[in-house]
Amino acid sequence: MALPKHIRPEYTTTVPSTGKRIKYQPFSVKEEKVLVLAAESQDSDEVTNAITNVLQSCVTSPSDFKVSELALFDIEFLFLKARSKSAGEKLKIMVTDPTDETFTKEVEINIDKIGIERTEDHTDLIQISDNSYVKMKYPDISFFNDGIATDNIASTTKLIARCVASIIVEEEVYNTGDITPEELDEWLDGLTTEQFKKITDFFSSMPKLTHSFSVKNTNKDTTFTIKLEGLADFF
Repeated sequence: MALPKHIRPEYTTTVPSTGKRIKYQPFSVKEEKVLVLAAESQDSDEVTNAITNVLQSCVTSPSDFKVSELALFDIEFLFLKARSKSAGEKLKIMVTDPTDETFTKEVEINIDKIGIERTEDHTDLIQISDNSYVKMKYPDISFFNDGIATDNIASTTKLIARCVASIIVEEEVYNTGDITPEELDEWLDGLTTEQFKKITDFFSSMPKLTHSFSVKNTNKDTTFTIKLEGLADFF
């Protein structure tokens, strides 16, 4: 006679970007093994696939829920939620004093205190002229590997091109799925510096998973602050 299957508990939370309620389960031992093996491989593609697949299997409702369509900060938030219910609400990480590399300490963090930081007046609909707007979409799980780089104009242009959902000019809406990458690049290159910066500011002000805390350096009797941002800092 076959053993009965385990029934995992269900929890409810809200997806930060949409405000929609979902139900999810904690990680199983099998899923924890997948995550550990992915982390040990140090292969970014394996880590991305592991996070996506494990989180997809943990969300039980709604039935048409797709992790791949979520914003990266949604995935980071939900991942930590599921982890806290499976491995405990405490997370241990090693931190180093940025002014004293000889001091390293293991710090315990309460996962429930880690939240999404929001910027007032942030919007995904950016007005660039009297009659023109750009509708943006948030970076998804693919950016876990690539990062969100705005350190130079070339990388910023590529980032924006990947995240433009549509361009609205007066009454016309141009969805990026209906225009070629070359057309979009040419349109972005034609923006003024001020217009380009307005779109770039979307990334610096968008919601992010973050947590700050202070640690005492007992060697120097000083205190330093650590700010963790994004899943890579918690994974």
